[in-house]
Amino acid sequence: MNSWKVYCLGFIAEVRHFCKNARQIFYAAHIIQNVEYTPGTDVLSKFKCGEWLLFGAVWFACVLLVAIQWGVGEYRRLQDGFELAAHQAYAGVARRLDQNESVLSAIDALLLSRESFDAGAVGAFSREMLPRYQQLYAIQFLRNVTTENRSAFLAEMELRFGETFYIRDFDMAGKRSWQPAPARPQSLVVSMIEPDLPSSSPVYGYDMLGDGYFAPVLKRALASGQRVSSRPFELYDGGGRAYMLLQPLYRGVAGEVGRKRLSGMVALVVFCDRLLQLPADGGLSGSLDLALLSRDGEHELLYERVHRVGEHDWWPVVTRLEVRLPLNSEAQPFVLGVGQDIRISDLALFPLLLRELMLTLLLAAGGLIYSQRMALRRQRSLADEELFLQSERASVTLNAIHDGVVILRQDRCIEMANPMALSLVDMPAEEVLGQPCHEVFRLLGELASEFSEDPISECFRTGLPVELSERMQLTTARGKVHFVEGGVAPLLSRDGALIGVVCALRDMGPLRQRTAEALEASESRVKEHLEKLSHVARLHTMGEMASGIAHELNQPLTAISNYCQAAMQMLEGVDETPPQVHSALKLAVAQAGRAGEIIKRLRALVSKRAIETRLVDVNQVVGNCMFLAEYDLKERGIEVVQLLSGYSIPVMADSIQLEQVVLNLLSNAMDALKDEPPLKRHVIVHTRREGKKGILEVRDTGRGITPDLLEVLFHPFFSTKPHGMGLGLSICQTIVEQYGGLISAENIPASGACFRIELPLALQAERQLI
Repeated sequence: MNSWKVYCLGFIAEVRHFCKNARQIFYAAHIIQNVEYTPGTDVLSKFKCGEWLLFGAVWFACVLLVAIQWGVGEYRRLQDGFELAAHQAYAGVARRLDQNESVLSAIDALLLSRESFDAGAVGAFSREMLPRYQQLYAIQFLRNVTTENRSAFLAEMELRFGETFYIRDFDMAGKRSWQPAPARPQSLVVSMIEPDLPSSSPVYGYDMLGDGYFAPVLKRALASGQRVSSRPFELYDGGGRAYMLLQPLYRGVAGEVGRKRLSGMVALVVFCDRLLQLPADGGLSGSLDLALLSRDGEHELLYERVHRVGEHDWWPVVTRLEVRLPLNSEAQPFVLGVGQDIRISDLALFPLLLRELMLTLLLAAGGLIYSQRMALRRQRSLADEELFLQSERASVTLNAIHDGVVILRQDRCIEMANPMALSLVDMPAEEVLGQPCHEVFRLLGELASEFSEDPISECFRTGLPVELSERMQLTTARGKVHFVEGGVAPLLSRDGALIGVVCALRDMGPLRQRTAEALEASESRVKEHLEKLSHVARLHTMGEMASGIAHELNQPLTAISNYCQAAMQMLEGVDETPPQVHSALKLAVAQAGRAGEIIKRLRALVSKRAIETRLVDVNQVVGNCMFLAEYDLKERGIEVVQLLSGYSIPVMADSIQLEQVVLNLLSNAMDALKDEPPLKRHVIVHTRREGKKGILEVRDTGRGITPDLLEVLFHPFFSTKPHGMGLGLSICQTIVEQYGGLISAENIPASGACFRIELPLALQAERQLI
């Protein structure tokens, strides 16, 4: 407890000393930066996001390096401690193995000193040795029983136990039940057990040579005559796991020199758990796990002793240290496996936390110094930037304005001239700067009748701004004359002294030219407006003419329809009338009615009356037009590809007018393909939906429309045909736009022209057409 108090007091002293040093560092940083230190000032608030990220990255890297350094040292410390404990445990186990062999050697020497097997001497020696060595569980003697001495052995054992004695089998690796053993040429029977406890009485008479679990090792011992170790096994009384250290015992044969016979085998039963038990006063960690492994290449686990659960076992495991140490005993060929779980509680975290705290404080001090320096640097940078921006604004302004600006020093030499001024005087900057102004340009009044003072000289004389008079001329050194306007202003110092003048000159030549161009453009617009007025008048006249023609054509069309219907009625009673005649008369009646409808709507269009619209399907309109234009398409050898939408495209329109539009577009497409080879004459009609619009496209594979014609394509009376009136596309545009639609034309690369019609869908009645 006292040592712990001393340790805590020492740590507190170290922390105080460090805090004192850190405070001194903060004061020194503020003194260096010439910034007044005020307690509570939020210096860290001056950090920018990038600086915070940089500081955090440096802090994290330093913390990580310190943690890695500490981790490497801590791992070495734990590894060294573990290896030391492992070797201490190894020494203890090796000492117990040596004790086992020493006891066995002593028993062997004791028996060899007797002419016959002396069970009493062996028992007395065993009772003396077993309490000294905790790893020894029992000492047994296995009598060598052959066919010749089997009867004498059984008689001796019956006399000893006072009852019938049997040699039995146990089947250690199988059922572990006692069974009478059959007569064998040779048996190694348990005839003595020390300590002789009642619980071990069933083991008497156990033929180990007949048990397949022990037979291989016993035979190896008999063949070599050396002591060997058996495989571990569970004790009969359930006391744990043990193994036997076996030593064959040979005696000389009476009357035969050099010949020995097997008397039996001494078996030392070693308790595995106690063999691996760590000494209580050895100072070893109680968290070590010990294991006995075989010495072969696979290191088979024979027995494992796991440490008892302690108070610190609830901490998470960081890693596990393991080592395997071969034991030097030839009779007991084992490998000692030592393992230990390293938990967080085993780590010396306090030094790490102290290092990280000191590192964080040092980085914080460095961050404060850095923030102050960066603040001053930013202020200087802002001042420089502001000065640069002001200079740049002035420079850009002088270079961007359309007025020539010339700055003259007090000696009337040119100090600065912007690009517009250089353009006025028609000289490069190197020939202008530093030259007297009168050698570069002069300012003179046009047609001046009397002497007038130079405006620059007047400004230098009076120190007041001077405006240039009207029709002022600027004459350059190369003889060019420009009409200019503007003024000359004095340039004063801070104390009001005249140090120069600034001349602002504007060339009036471009202004005069723009004025003339504007006047010409105005006259052109007036002329165009008059032409439009004349064109509108012609349209009104044409409308009146179309109305009269429609009225006159309506009567003969009605008569044609009546005559055709009368002819159909007259032919109903004639039996041999060809059916083609009836079909032709019906088509004539239908076309006459169609012509009447067209004339009726033409009159309505001319008279500007409202058109009666109804729900129509664009796909149906295309089908009607394909039927009407089928003859012309075949005659001209044009192939039509119909890509119609799988859904209906309902729109509110007049079907006759839509058919007029589609037929007009088909007619234009056929005219565009008349000069193309027969194999390249194709027309594509495509209908689809796009959102709330229905799209109808008519494409041809002709040569397309030149770009200059696309802008005037829909103008009235514009036509590329020799005898065309130029009303077709204009009428199409009028019809489409009165239904809220749009018609446009474009060129498709390497595919001719495409006319697109967009009409709003009548979605409320769509279900009727699906």
